[in-house]
Amino acid sequence: MRVAVLAHSFPRFPGDTHGPFVQRLSEELARRGHEVHVLVPWDSELAPDPASPLAVHSFRYVLPDRWHRLGYSRTLRRDVGMKTAAWLLAPLYFVFAERALRRLIRERGIELVHAHWILPNGFVAARAAGAAGVPYAVTLHGSDVFMAERAAPLAAMARRALAGAAHVTSCSADLRDRLLALAGGAGADRVLLVPNGTDLGAPPDAAAAAAVEARLGPAAAGGGPLVVAVGRLVDKKGFGILLEAAPAILAGRPDARLAIGGGGDLETPLRRRAAELGIADRVAFPGPLSHPEALALIARAEVFVMPSLRDERGNVDGLPIVVLEAMAAGRPVVASDVAGLPLAVADGETGLLVPERDPAALATAVGSLLADPGRARRLGEAGRSRIERELNWAAVAEIHDRLYRRATAAREEGR
Repeated sequence: MRVAVLAHSFPRFPGDTHGPFVQRLSEELARRGHEVHVLVPWDSELAPDPASPLAVHSFRYVLPDRWHRLGYSRTLRRDVGMKTAAWLLAPLYFVFAERALRRLIRERGIELVHAHWILPNGFVAARAAGAAGVPYAVTLHGSDVFMAERAAPLAAMARRALAGAAHVTSCSADLRDRLLALAGGAGADRVLLVPNGTDLGAPPDAAAAAAVEARLGPAAAGGGPLVVAVGRLVDKKGFGILLEAAPAILAGRPDARLAIGGGGDLETPLRRRAAELGIADRVAFPGPLSHPEALALIARAEVFVMPSLRDERGNVDGLPIVVLEAMAAGRPVVASDVAGLPLAVADGETGLLVPERDPAALATAVGSLLADPGRARRLGEAGRSRIERELNWAAVAEIHDRLYRRATAAREEGR
């Protein structure tokens, strides 16, 4: 089947951390025999991996090129609102993305369109695929539903995308329910719960591991356990809650250190808070990480933490891929009991779940694993087994493959 994948975040070069889940799912679908064309907005750093089975196409939506500001994690400010430039450029994105998708469908004989994020791409797919008479699918990721809840015109676009979609997949029940609430319950039979996946953990790249070790600084010294969190430094990741829990964690295990890897708008406030708490010398901020570096930092962890929360505007993660990567690496995970995290982390079986915004509970859970390495190891092994059985990209791609074939069969029957 000839498939067009439309996304506004996608790895621009090997090791890039923007939208790797789009790439990996698409690659697994290509390995199942589909001819996959990926359409993404132009970026000066776009240099697709020549070893990938995907055909990557890009479109420009503004001149001069330096004004391209959408996608690749540049659209939202701290993930709680769109940047001013994004609001101004959004109409151009819709127009030129639709034009490019229509051309791709026509020239490549596309039989199905898969849009990642219902906004903006689900709406674009609804118009372009609808005009061409081909089915389209949508995958929710979190920020798209959040934006649809913020403004009536965006909600109307999301409803339009849902109304014509062959199916919509969501990595969390929370996202599914919020989309259906926007649609007044319409389309409930077509919004399906499908988890994210990851690759089975491989030994970390030696060069990446060395680079991470150097950037950890004092946190790598002493040989004590390292508690690791990785993600963009934005509100919904909950890293501020982790810092509040850190004094209790570190008091219980004086040789422990904490590392929060990633870049983002909150780096300065988080560093400042660590200093206020008197733990700045025991918390490392290694900064933005390439994908191999993120995996190397995860492999370095004694305990991996994902303290996700609903931020001040209601935005929340779906199912962060980094949690699955930690499980694949055999690391014990402590995570908040929100959104899609319970789909992967079964409390007491493949990790520990704690209430969101509860530093005391978070500190207790992390401390219990640091105090009981045997239990930590068993949870990590169970998490890896879960990835091997069902939360890997090959297994997730099989689900999407079945949905693709059902969608195209239904379209043929309707003609």
